[in-house]
Amino acid sequence: MDSETKKERRNGGRAYRSRLEPFAEFIREQRQQRWTWQEIAARLRTEKDCVITFQGLHQFYRRYLKRQARPHWESEAATPQPTTVIPSASTPTPQTKTTETNNPYTFNTNI
Repeated sequence: MDSETKKERRNGGRAYRSRLEPFAEFIREQRQQRWTWQEIAARLRTEKDCVITFQGLHQFYRRYLKRQARPHWESEAATPQPTTVIPSASTPTPQTKTTETNNPYTFNTNI
């Protein structure tokens, strides 16, 4: 019975959100201005009242960039998929003739 209540607690609750997420744009601007991680952490501490070590800041920003590069499944479903145009059979496709072969083992035998 005790194990069932632990499972229930594990499934519920709020999703984790980093306290640095609201400052992601601020961090990006500082990095573009060539500030070091130590300097950005100090500025976050003094100006934004967000206490964080420079190692934690660096790890957060690396994960943040990695997440931004991957598309999210919900945002993919919300955007309409582009329709593909299938060429008709009556329209000829241009074909180029090549005299050279793409074989990497062919040697120049023109003497």
